[in-house]
Amino acid sequence: MRVFGNRTAGSKIEILKNIPVFRELSRKEILEVDELLHERTYEKGEVIFEEGDVGHGIFIVLSGMIRAKSSRKLLGDAVLEFGQGDLLGELCLFEEGPRTATAVAMARTVTVALFQAEFAALLMKNKSIGVKVLMEISKTMSRRARQLLLQEPGLPSV
Repeated sequence: MRVFGNRTAGSKIEILKNIPVFRELSRKEILEVDELLHERTYEKGEVIFEEGDVGHGIFIVLSGMIRAKSSRKLLGDAVLEFGQGDLLGELCLFEEGPRTATAVAMARTVTVALFQAEFAALLMKNKSIGVKVLMEISKTMSRRARQLLLQEPGLPSV
């Protein structure tokens, strides 16, 4: 699915290039990834996913704000707000497991989703792109795990 409807390829490339997970990709690679992304707009107060739902991939915030709330003790006190460029739900890109929080749009929010099936196909079709994206997701997950373990401010994985 092509992101952003009728926008030109150049404007799509610029928007996606500003998202940290795609920053290492070339113009051609970004257009290839664009084919795999699913765009969705959520209105203020709309639930994106609920704690306990089976997750199938990640969400990347293009605009707007998402707040997540968890009943889990470790995440209960954390302020989980995700804005432009942030990933959420990244644990489910690798394993279909239950979501650890409920995510709600705090304003009109545009996201793109990358699901397990598309990511697996990308890894098989173009390992170079897959590895670049995987490295950026891994860095995010590593940083968040460290922040959570050290009880530092930041966004833990949900």
